[in-house]
Amino acid sequence: MSDLLSIATIILAGIIQASLQLSLGGLVLLYHSSMGRHKRRKTRYLAKSYIWGAIAISFVFVCAGAFIIQNYIQQEAMQLWQVICIGVLIACALVMLLGYYRDSKSTELWLPKNISRYISRRARRTNDNIEAFSLGMLSSFAELPITMAIYFVVANCIANVRLPLLAALIYIAIVATPMMILKFSIKAGRNIIAAQRWRISNKRFIKVFSGSGFVVLALFIMAFWVM
Repeated sequence: MSDLLSIATIILAGIIQASLQLSLGGLVLLYHSSMGRHKRRKTRYLAKSYIWGAIAISFVFVCAGAFIIQNYIQQEAMQLWQVICIGVLIACALVMLLGYYRDSKSTELWLPKNISRYISRRARRTNDNIEAFSLGMLSSFAELPITMAIYFVVANCIANVRLPLLAALIYIAIVATPMMILKFSIKAGRNIIAAQRWRISNKRFIKVFSGSGFVVLALFIMAFWVM
């Protein structure tokens, strides 16, 4: 697979992951809680630490995955893993379209209640940068059942390009974009309530966009990797 095709795959996978809502939702909760308890400057630092935590674990996963693929997975077995990945991506598309949100009145996601409550509780109680960083990592880790196939796709691409670090940074930049947009919007004076209302009013589009993205990525892999 050429470097250009690998980068295109990474961009597509990054856009799909960026459309997921758990990390962004955790950041909204952090903003909403922190603005009532801290000065704006401290809230900005907490948000920055959260974003670094959320993207750090994604960076670690794709780099570790690329290392494993490059050194421990035989070429003969790779096609089987790619076929499995296609099946997982299709399953993720169905999850996104049919069961990603709990109901039609909020942006609450279908997570185990103990995990959802823990993330919400920690977002409301986060007071320092280390806690915010850890919360960002947790938000990314909690969505691993959905993002695992994306990590595999990106890791496989990184393992096969001439500039793997650049490819990984492109992916991380795309994943971080929605959180950075929210951060700059709040810094520019936009109300966090308005941002949450936008998420609620557009969640059907986001759900369809994400689900369709998983299908497109599966077809992309089938066309250029497997066949």
